Amino acid sequence: MTYFVDIVANWFSTIGFNAFFARLASSCLCALTIALGSMVFCFTVSMLLKRFIISRKEIRHHYQKTAKLRSALLRLVFFWILQEWLPETFNWNEWTSHNISRLLSIAMVISTALAVCAAVTWLMSLEKVRSNAKNLSSKVMVQILKIITWCAASIIIISILMNKSPVLILSGLGALTAVLMLIFKDSIVGLVAGIQVAQNDMVRVGDWITMSKFNADGTVIDIALTTVKVRNFDNTVTMIPSSALISDAFVNWRYMSLSKGRRIKRPVWISATSIREMTAEFKKDLVDRNLILETDNPISNLAAFEIWLLRMLEQNDDITKELTCMVRQTEPSDTGIPVEIYAFTKTRDWEEYEKIQTAVFDLIYITAQKFSLQIYQRTGDKYLPAS
Repeated sequence: MTYFVDIVANWFSTIGFNAFFARLASSCLCALTIALGSMVFCFTVSMLLKRFIISRKEIRHHYQKTAKLRSALLRLVFFWILQEWLPETFNWNEWTSHNISRLLSIAMVISTALAVCAAVTWLMSLEKVRSNAKNLSSKVMVQILKIITWCAASIIIISILMNKSPVLILSGLGALTAVLMLIFKDSIVGLVAGIQVAQNDMVRVGDWITMSKFNADGTVIDIALTTVKVRNFDNTVTMIPSSALISDAFVNWRYMSLSKGRRIKRPVWISATSIREMTAEFKKDLVDRNLILETDNPISNLAAFEIWLLRMLEQNDDITKELTCMVRQTEPSDTGIPVEIYAFTKTRDWEEYEKIQTAVFDLIYITAQKFSLQIYQRTGDKYLPAS
């Protein structure tokens, strides 16, 4: 390269330039030629890669996903070419050559960091497509790798500017650790919490979570390093700090959706004043109505109602037989005697679940009157009338 600079400088001297300006003009012209040549080379490689990827059906769908990676790599190649050739064009001036080399070294470091970040982002997209996983622990790890990459790049850039070894820069940062931890306390806490959330699989994208402290009740749509984004059922969006998921209580309904059924656990409140001893006539009436069997021996109308209720649940096609299905009494209170339904629907879909639960309790409210039972309702001192 020095040979060509000398030739061009001699030509500028022959047309009237003095020695200094001839050298300067020659160096600038050669530098411009190198830069333009590098740009043409990178553009040509980019076009060839584009045509190659598009022509291959099996990798054509990667074209858009690799756009940033290809741009970052070509940018790195561009600055590498400049780093190799450009300082030599100004070797006649040590100060200029040295500073150009430093600037290009910084550009190389930044380009390398951008290329690494683009590469890990591309690898994450491939992993998501391959595994079709909804948990974004990989995204958190990618963000951590990007932070480490840029921290390393910053240290190297500072060392280049200060003309010191990166080891000396790191040793100097050790004295500032306490100050940095105080300034970036929240960021560090969020970073550690984000890693814990991801690695312990506490939350995934698509999970339904409830967190009353932040008025969050909806579906997780994004998990970042320091925040979790939740779309509530009213279509508002709540941003929850990752640290809150570690320190505060929240409900994740994922395992319910992964189970064999969705639980129904709701009581029917029966007025204690409507409970009667079972008589032969009343039993015969219930048998004639196909509410109980002749072989059943309830001691009260409430016991007969519980027998019918359990049998109704067992015969319901929407109630799973693989999980617990029972009817029980819980502790009485001033609102009556609670008869609790404990069963599981086959479906886990929310809308279908609500329809099944509503149909079951509509039937209970109608049928309870046939057992001469009163459903408690706070309307003064009155109850729902029994037939």
